[in-house]
Amino acid sequence: MKKTNFLISRRRLLQYGAAGAGLAATSGLFPALADTIDDAIKTYAGPVNQRPAKDGPYRIGFANGFSGNSWRAMCIRALELEAEAQEDVAELIILDGQNDITKQVNDIESLISQQVDAILVIANSGSAVVPALRAAQREGIVAAPFNLPVDGEGYDLYVGTDPSVKGHSSGTWLRNAVGDDGKIVALGGIPGNSYTAAGWKGAQRAFEGSNIEVLAYRDTDWSEDRAKVIMADLIAAHPQIDGIWSDGGQVTAGASAALLAAGRPLVPVTGDDYNGLLKMYDKYKGSESRFDIGLISEPTWEGVVALRNALNLLRGNEQQRDLIITPNLITKDNYTEYMRPDLPDQVFVDTNLSTEELLAIFS
Repeated sequence: MKKTNFLISRRRLLQYGAAGAGLAATSGLFPALADTIDDAIKTYAGPVNQRPAKDGPYRIGFANGFSGNSWRAMCIRALELEAEAQEDVAELIILDGQNDITKQVNDIESLISQQVDAILVIANSGSAVVPALRAAQREGIVAAPFNLPVDGEGYDLYVGTDPSVKGHSSGTWLRNAVGDDGKIVALGGIPGNSYTAAGWKGAQRAFEGSNIEVLAYRDTDWSEDRAKVIMADLIAAHPQIDGIWSDGGQVTAGASAALLAAGRPLVPVTGDDYNGLLKMYDKYKGSESRFDIGLISEPTWEGVVALRNALNLLRGNEQQRDLIITPNLITKDNYTEYMRPDLPDQVFVDTNLSTEELLAIFS
C-alpha cells in the first residue's frame, strides 16, 4: 500500500499566510520559520509497514558514519535525550564509523550480532551499507537510515531531507545571485560521501543552460578550517570568483574568511544553517555589497524522528516508510529569525535542543 501524507501544523499554515508573498521562487520549496519538529513540513511517502508488536524494553543501535563536526555532535545529543525520554528504550548503543565505509559496515554487523531491536544509520555511502541493512532485516531488526538516503528498498524507514533537491535549489539561488556568466567555486563535504555527491549533482543541473564557469570543485571534509585553507589556494589561482556553492555553512564560513584574509570581496554563498555564517553575514552585510546568503537548513533532529518511527514499528503500529523533511530557506530577508548571537558559531540553528543543552555541548 502506498500513499503520501502532508503534515503541516496550524502554526505553520499561519506563517505561510504572513510570509509567503515575499519569498522568491525557491522559497516555495523551502519556506522559512519552522524551527521545531512539530512546525516542520514532513511529507510521508512509500509503502506502509507494520510488523507484530515486540515487547520492550528495546535496545537501539546507531551506526554513525563519522563524528567529525558540530552537526553530528548535536544530532547525537538530540538522539540521546530522546532515548532517555522513551520509557521503553533500555539502551542506546552508538558506534562511530570514523569516516570509513568498511568500518561502518562492520559496525552494523556488530549491532546485528548484539541483537539490538533497531539500527539507526547515517550512511557514509548510500550503497555500501545496503547488504548489512538487509541482513539486519532478516534478523527481525528495524533498519532505519536517516539523513542520507540509501539505495534500493532494503530498509524499513527513512527520515531526512532530499540532498538532490536541496542541491538543485541552492544551485538555482546561486545562479540567480551571480548571473548566467558568473565564475564560481564548489566546495563539497567528504570525498565519496553520497550526500554531498547528490547535492552537487543537483546544483549542476541548476546551472544547465547557463554560462556559469565552475573554476574548481574541492572536498573539505565539512571542516571550516580546511575550507579556509583550500579556499586560500583557490583565491591564489583565480583572480575572479563570483560565488561559492557548498552544502555546508561551516564550509562557506571558512571560505569567506579566506576571502577576507586575502583582501578580496565577499560573494554570494550557499550552505546550511550554521550559526557562524549567519553571524558573519550580519557583521559584513553593510560593508560588503556583494555578500549574500542562500542557505537551506539540515535539521539536527532527524535522528529523533527516526527513533520515534522505529519505536512505532516495534510497538506493532503502522508506519509509512519514508519521511522527507522540507528544510528552511534562510536568506538576507529572514536570517535574523535564525541567527543566535548568544550561542557559539558551531551551532546549527535548526535544532530542537535547548539553549542550555547547546551551551553544554560547546562549552
